[in-house]
Amino acid sequence: MVRQHLSYEQQHLYYLSHQPTGVEKELWLVFHGYGQLGNFFLRKFSALFDPKTLIVAPEGLNRFYLQGFSGRVGANWMTKHERENDMANANSYLNALIKSLKKQLPDLQRIHVLGFSQGAATMSRWICQAGLLPDKVVFWAGAPAHDLDPKLFQSSLVNSRVIAALGDEDPFMKTENFQEQMKQFTAAGITQLQIKYYPGGHELEPGLLKEIFLM
Repeated sequence: MVRQHLSYEQQHLYYLSHQPTGVEKELWLVFHGYGQLGNFFLRKFSALFDPKTLIVAPEGLNRFYLQGFSGRVGANWMTKHERENDMANANSYLNALIKSLKKQLPDLQRIHVLGFSQGAATMSRWICQAGLLPDKVVFWAGAPAHDLDPKLFQSSLVNSRVIAALGDEDPFMKTENFQEQMKQFTAAGITQLQIKYYPGGHELEPGLLKEIFLM
C-alpha cells in the first residue's frame, strides 16, 4: 500500500460582520472552537459590529455531524489524523484570506486576532508563519499550540498586546494539557501577557469581550 498526497485548488468560506467599504481602520480575525461554525461564532460579536471595524470569522476546514449521521454540523481545525496536512491547509487558507482582506481595506491601521478554545492553537500557529505582527492577540479559553518554536512565537508577538481570557468555572483550565500549553508563554519569554478572568465557563463573556475590543 502506497500513501501519497495530492495538491489541488479548492474553495472555502468565511463570514464577515459587513461587506467591506474601504473606511475600516481595524480588522479582527476571530477563530471558533471545536464543533462550532463560523457564522454562529460571529453572531457572538454582533454587539460590537461597527462600520470602521471589520470582524471576520474563518471556519475550520473539517466538518462533521455533532451527533450521529444527521442534524447539527460543526467544524474543527484539525485532528490527530493527517495532522500536519491539516495545519498546512489551514495556514494556506488563512494566508489567502488575509491577503484578500488587505486588498479590500486600504485604510487599515490595526489587525487583531482572537482564538477561542481549539481556535487559539490554530491562531498561534498561523501568526507564527504569517508575518502578521498583530496589535492585540487574545487567547480565550485556549492556549498556544504546544509545538511552537519559542523564538518564533516571541518574535511574532514582539509588538503585540497579548491577553488570556479565562473563565473561573472553565473545566478546561484545570486540565494538565491546558496548563502545559500555557507554559508556552514562559518558554518564549513573553512577559507582557495580561490574564483576565471572568465569571463563567467555557464561553465568550460579553462584558469582557467588549472591554478587550475597546482596549
